[in-house]
Order: sequence, then C-alpha cells, then structure tokens
Amino acid sequence: MIKTKRSGLCRYLEITIASGFCAAVLNAAPTVAAPIDMTVDRLLTICESQTVQAAQGKGEELGWQRLTDAEIEEWRTHFFGQNIATMEIVGWRREKNGRPESLSFWATKDQNQYRTCLYSTKKSVGLLDGLSERLGTPDKLDRNDATDNTTAWWIRDPLEYSLVQVGAAAIVTISPKR
Repeated sequence: MIKTKRSGLCRYLEITIASGFCAAVLNAAPTVAAPIDMTVDRLLTICESQTVQAAQGKGEELGWQRLTDAEIEEWRTHFFGQNIATMEIVGWRREKNGRPESLSFWATKDQNQYRTCLYSTKKSVGLLDGLSERLGTPDKLDRNDATDNTTAWWIRDPLEYSLVQVGAAAIVTISPKR
C-alpha cells in the first residue's frame, strides 16, 4: 500500500513537472507572424532606410523568410564581383500562390553610404499606380503594349526610383541619385 501511494505521488510529480516543462517551452517559443503582403508604402518605408540595420528592422516586420548567409554570399559574389567586402546586405524572400517575391537592401560601408533596394515580384498589379500615387508622375514613362513592357523612372532628391515591368513581373530599384 505504501508502494502504491508512493507510485501515485511519483506519477503525479512526473505529470506536474512534464506539464510545467511543456508550458514553459510553449510560452518561450517566439511567435512568428504570418507573412504580410508587400505594399508600396511598406516597400518605400524599408527601401528609404539610411542603413542596412534600419532596413533589417523594418523588413523583419514582413514575416518573410530571411536570406541565409550562404544565399547572401552567393548573391554578393555574382552581383558585386570584386567589391564584395565593402557591402552590407540583408534580404528576404517568400513564395505566395506559386509566385516568388524577393526584397534585398544593400549599402556600402564607406563614407559615401551608397545604398540600393531591389524588389522583385511576379504579381505587379497596381505597382505603377501605387508608386505614381506616392511619388507623383514619373519623370520618364515608356510603355510598349506590343511587348507588355513598362519602364518608369522618378528622380526625387536624393533618390532615384525605377520600375521595370514585363507582363505581370516587375523589378523596383531605389538608389541614390546619380
């Protein structure tokens, strides 16, 4: 009988400890927000950042998958060639309904603080209108209905904004004015 009471007490303690451990683990797990859609406002908020660290903080709010160090190094090597040591880069990607999207922000580490933001999407509906609403009429706009191609360019001190859209795909680049 004493053995039964002790077994019951041990079992009770085991369950209590296991339950407490599970509750602690579940409460300590970080909450991951569902990825949110890119809007022109979000894009400009991230891309108009002054530093990679500022862009990183704003970009994390998207809830997109962050590019790994290996992906960034591969991208850096192919894109920048020899000047890779002077660049800081952060980027994200996601796929929604079979359509990939990516956003990257990079800046030089030198005093010139050259920085660029690149957004790529396969669903560009409304992007030109949204950019025009925020930035005004493009300084240059070229549409070719035969090839379903649009290029728009805005110069707004101290930045240049460009949109290249082919069919439903688009690339937006934001960089310092040349």
